[in-house]
Amino acid sequence: MRVGLPLIRSSAAVLCGVALLSLAHLACAAQPVQLEQEAESPQVEVEQGDEQGDGQGQAIAGDYLPAVDLLPESTAGIVRIPELPSFCDAWERTQIGLLFASAEMQPFLDDQRERARSYFDSLNRKIGLKPDDLYEIASGEVTLAWLSFTDDKRRPYALCVVADIRDRKEEADQAAEKIDAELKAGGAVRTDVKYGDETIRVYRTKPKPGQLKIVEIALTWNDERFIAADRESVVQGVLDVVAGKSPAKAFSDRASYQQVLTDSTAAVDSANEKQATVCWQWYAEPFAMGRILREVVEYDRRDDLDVIELLERQGFGVIEAVGGVGVVAGERFDVLHCGVVLAPGKLTKAARMLQAKNSIRLPIPAWPTEDSGAFFRFNWELESAFWAAESLVNDALGEDLFRPMIEGIRDDPEGPQIDIARDFLPNLENEVILITDNTMPAGPESDRMLVALRIKNADVVAKVVQKAMEVEPDAIKLEVPEFDVWRVERGKNDSDDIDAQLAALGFDENIDDEDTAPLLNHWAIAVVTGQQPDDGDYLMFSSHSELLVKLGKRVRSGAEGDRLGATENTKTIVTAIDDLNQGNEVTYDSVVHPSIALRARYELLRNGELKDSDSLIANLLRRIVENDQDGEPDPIQAGKLPPFETIKQFFTSAGAFWEKTDSGWTMTGFLMAE
Repeated sequence: MRVGLPLIRSSAAVLCGVALLSLAHLACAAQPVQLEQEAESPQVEVEQGDEQGDGQGQAIAGDYLPAVDLLPESTAGIVRIPELPSFCDAWERTQIGLLFASAEMQPFLDDQRERARSYFDSLNRKIGLKPDDLYEIASGEVTLAWLSFTDDKRRPYALCVVADIRDRKEEADQAAEKIDAELKAGGAVRTDVKYGDETIRVYRTKPKPGQLKIVEIALTWNDERFIAADRESVVQGVLDVVAGKSPAKAFSDRASYQQVLTDSTAAVDSANEKQATVCWQWYAEPFAMGRILREVVEYDRRDDLDVIELLERQGFGVIEAVGGVGVVAGERFDVLHCGVVLAPGKLTKAARMLQAKNSIRLPIPAWPTEDSGAFFRFNWELESAFWAAESLVNDALGEDLFRPMIEGIRDDPEGPQIDIARDFLPNLENEVILITDNTMPAGPESDRMLVALRIKNADVVAKVVQKAMEVEPDAIKLEVPEFDVWRVERGKNDSDDIDAQLAALGFDENIDDEDTAPLLNHWAIAVVTGQQPDDGDYLMFSSHSELLVKLGKRVRSGAEGDRLGATENTKTIVTAIDDLNQGNEVTYDSVVHPSIALRARYELLRNGELKDSDSLIANLLRRIVENDQDGEPDPIQAGKLPPFETIKQFFTSAGAFWEKTDSGWTMTGFLMAE
């Protein structure tokens, strides 16, 4: 059964909808007023640019140029759906699509659709072309593009949407008239601009007092394509290329774009998923897009550190581009994404933290248990990365404080007197493992995580941990005979101790007066040695001491039963990674079982208790999300969600891996079809 205009095809078109939301600030700036102007808007003649040209890359009459060939050099990022109807049809065949179509989900989804309407109406966000409208008018590709205008301080970016509407001109006409009515109702004034053979509708609102940004929406359409942007000149530029007045492929001829797309497509092709549908392509220049996103969310830096400029100063500009290709509804994979991080230059300064290490992908160790929801493994040059962070920290703080802090930890008679440079860092291997699980029935303490760093000299690292814990006022040593476990329960005086230490380092002026809850209210740490000399020794850190003791005992005893790696779902994921990763070398690999990983969090959400969760993720969200009035995010009526047990069959297992290359990294991720 096709869910159609409800959520399924809207979810497929959501990539387009997200971008169109950025046009919403036009109507947000407008107050609903009754306009007295005539329905017919004034027309303005605008001459096109130079009629002459060298002919190189120009459009040929009658040929349909893809949107990426129409975009200017200033394009910072794109998302392209090659065939929106095909994407929607393919998405409906995935397990996620079937989940959204299931009868169990309809009460919740119906409520979300109504809430979305109410939300946009209450804010007067007449956003124009909505995802469902886009689904109706697009017969082929839909491309979203973000463009940089670095010289324009008031409007440093623009958004453009181009949709192939061949054979759907009538639907486009209807959508345009609906946009017209909604924008005018929001106070926008329309001007029709004659540009060559086309007419551009330009909507503007009068700025509010103190408002500096010019607010406008420009759109045009004909028998072939619908173009919308929040800057009239962008629409004109696209029309110039279509008419052959400007060279085509200014953006798509970019070497980094071509390499990202070529390498990602080749990786997808090698998976041999012939039945799958290519559903999206994406590309971004990270720092240009970072600046654009900062403007989109209207982040006011004031005197805060400019993180983007900091990272560029510290060598991270070596990352030229990221992007990838996604296919959906294959025989083996519901979703398969292959991408590239393009960083061909030499890593310098703090960017040396990115020194990844390719290693033969080993089997999953025996100690993670089958009730683990996720297994993540990183191969990284940890000691080098630590010292590479020195210039980043010093640059951010504006003082040479990194080494003095390390030396203070070593020499302070009232401190732990740990020699990090001699005793700790040289004893770290280059492997980091992260395990997550959860306990049932779901409660605030259900979500658990554990990090295990493989180490060389366990005795030396154990002494480092012991020294640190002996001066930690909130630490207690648990009675575990197999190994020493230290549990830290944050006390009421802990923040005072931290503030005093920061003040001693010169940070007293930067300490927030407001109380900030710690990311973890309790945690545990231990050094655990393997049973045999060849077994791994680990420094383990966990949000819950019970999880650390449980998994630590398995490491210590060499337990083989109930292994995560022995489950059929895990074997399926590992086999898929083996097939996709021909060289069997990775910097990162993971196995995720959402039917386990999401169950507690889902039930807490459903019962209205997720806000009370003491997990690291929940605490991070509480710091990031801006809460309304009573301090809690708006409710979503999650009580209408069905019990997790009734829908868990839709959550198929997933896997991912990254590999270091001479020009950066390749990245692959997938959801199994069954």
